[in-house]
Amino acid sequence: MGNRITFGEDSLKMSNGLTSVFIDVLTLAGSRIAQTVDEKRLIVWLAEKDQSKVGIGTVGFDICEMPWNTENFEENKRFMLKVIEAAENRTDWEKLDYQPNEEHIFWALKEFAELISKLDFKYVLPNALGEWIMAADSDDPVICGFPKCEKHGALLSCFGCHICNN
Repeated sequence: MGNRITFGEDSLKMSNGLTSVFIDVLTLAGSRIAQTVDEKRLIVWLAEKDQSKVGIGTVGFDICEMPWNTENFEENKRFMLKVIEAAENRTDWEKLDYQPNEEHIFWALKEFAELISKLDFKYVLPNALGEWIMAADSDDPVICGFPKCEKHGALLSCFGCHICNN
């Protein structure tokens, strides 16, 4: 089955296993470098794409749906590209209990960077951030100060630590 990340006519299709690794490495890298609330929100949103909790093959998305802060869109976009670069540099991979297949994950990260690079502000869903925050429970990490996993240093999502879950 797999998952698809899209932007317009372009898409990145990954197997379920590659998707999990993809989210793992982005979560680790992003958790390491995220400083602002906007940056942390983007990483937590990605970490919520947890197939172990929501189902195999069900975590694809369109990048326009991500919780971009429309007031800081360009900064958010630059941050996401830095996260991808940090993942390509194997940031915190030593925290994984497996070795990612570099050929596959580097290909997926490159394709994702191309999608993010193409994203223009006019395509961003303006209510995505607000709707996502409004749907969060009162104990959701995105509402409660962005706690991190003690073992992996990964930002927690409503499902806990993406790395622990995998």
